[in-house]
Amino acid sequence: MWTTILDIGTLSTMCIGLGLSLLTILHFHDATQLKEWYFVPVIIFLPLLYSLLSVSKLVFGYVCLYFLLAILVYHYMNRKFGRLYFLLSVGVIIGYLSIVERQISMSLVLLICVNGILVYLATMAVDHFNISKLLKTALSAIVMLGLERLSGYFVPRHTPFTFKATMISAIALLIVLAVIHYFYVYLTKRQAMIDELTHKANVDELTELYNLYHLHQDFSLEQINKTMLFIAVIDLDHFKQVNDTYGHTMGNKVLKVFAEQIHQYFIRELGKNNFTLYRYGGEEFVVAIKQLKDTPIRELFAQLQVEINQINIDDLVEQLSFSAGVACLKAYHHDPLKAFEAADRLLYAAKKAGRHQTIVEQIC
Repeated sequence: MWTTILDIGTLSTMCIGLGLSLLTILHFHDATQLKEWYFVPVIIFLPLLYSLLSVSKLVFGYVCLYFLLAILVYHYMNRKFGRLYFLLSVGVIIGYLSIVERQISMSLVLLICVNGILVYLATMAVDHFNISKLLKTALSAIVMLGLERLSGYFVPRHTPFTFKATMISAIALLIVLAVIHYFYVYLTKRQAMIDELTHKANVDELTELYNLYHLHQDFSLEQINKTMLFIAVIDLDHFKQVNDTYGHTMGNKVLKVFAEQIHQYFIRELGKNNFTLYRYGGEEFVVAIKQLKDTPIRELFAQLQVEINQINIDDLVEQLSFSAGVACLKAYHHDPLKAFEAADRLLYAAKKAGRHQTIVEQIC
């Protein structure tokens, strides 16, 4: 009995350790490049699966639960990685048994391939069920255990074929699934907290636009800088007077309405993927424009001025207007900081000239 308990503990601990390692790494894996997308998951997975096969063969005398890691990744992380891991699992199992046995029969190779295909098809089918991830994983694992037991009748040297062996695998599997699911729930909650903190760090609370921190982050990315055409700095005219006359509550309302109007205008005129709008600070905003449609840049801001002039806010007598400066990235070799400084100088020239206007750099 104690031997059985020890075997269950050994198998479950090993699978939990490998599963947690794999899910954690994949959770934080940022596949921004195609080469990295293939390279990192493969390099991570191969030694983990080989460890599972080696330890199970050494301790129990057979290999078991060899598609478990692929099932976990498929249901809990990423279907693409899961499919990749099913394919790799078949190759690693065949390669491992070839090393252990020096030579394996074609019938064993065929049996491993059929097992992999059947477990993958079952996993894919179960994934369409409207049930929890835990139940999906459990159903896929039951199919895997059934095929392992069936395979044991044909190759008893390599897979569990007795009731005791199947029981050890089944109990260990239950423990593994419970721990992995609890860890996934914990990881999901932690990620939600991280996402919330990231959102607060990058987004202005009042206007829901990107903030100064996010602007600096974007301006430091070379691939983003190369796609920019214009940088404009926009300042809401006479905002201090609004605050002094009506109070900060009205001031915040004016800023929010002003920001929403600008944002919706650029979405309509440029498309939501062709610009990025930031709140720079106070009543100043920055817009990075990637692509124009049919409207020239000067006319674009002239039309925006008209729409801002037409905003009506309860209890606010003054007409809203803005001053702006627009600079071209090409004039500064796509250096956004230099273009921003130029746009800022043009903004202050517009304010000095009487406000309620946009000054566009001549080269634009």
